Amino acid sequence: MSVKNKSAPMFRVGDWVTLLYGPQRVLAQVIEDRGRLGVNNQRLYRIRLDQDQDDDWSAFEAPEDALEKAVVPDKNQVMHYLANGGLVELLRSNRDGGNKPPRRAWLTYLRGKGVSHTFIGKRGLIGGAEVPFNALDGDSVRPRMRDDVIDYLKTFNLTTDEAEEVINAVGTTP
Repeated sequence: MSVKNKSAPMFRVGDWVTLLYGPQRVLAQVIEDRGRLGVNNQRLYRIRLDQDQDDDWSAFEAPEDALEKAVVPDKNQVMHYLANGGLVELLRSNRDGGNKPPRRAWLTYLRGKGVSHTFIGKRGLIGGAEVPFNALDGDSVRPRMRDDVIDYLKTFNLTTDEAEEVINAVGTTP
């Protein structure tokens, strides 16, 4: 009796992957490991295509060899997104404070939009730290909050110098 080699799964539930969907590569999340149910005992995964809203998604099965591990956005993409409105949007999301739970944000890819942010942890690729409270004055960073914002930006794998560059692009109030 021979024992068939059962390799470990390449992906786990919650992993972000990319796949060819029509003419383009798209981002999807593994929502179920269906096991070796495919042709020639190939492992199948149930995946959810990433969409902007929770109620706007599509799920289907895909073979393991059709999927690739999604990579986090590169620093240039992250810095461009944050310096061109992304940081202001994120900081604006946590202006109120009060009795609300801390606001956490991640960076991800959105189909057709490139790098964007999400407040839904399971959709994030990088980040997850609490958005600094009341760090924005108009569309500029409050000077007394600069260090907090730098620490926050470093959670997106930016160096201190890169975080400073983003803040300088956004600007600070006098």
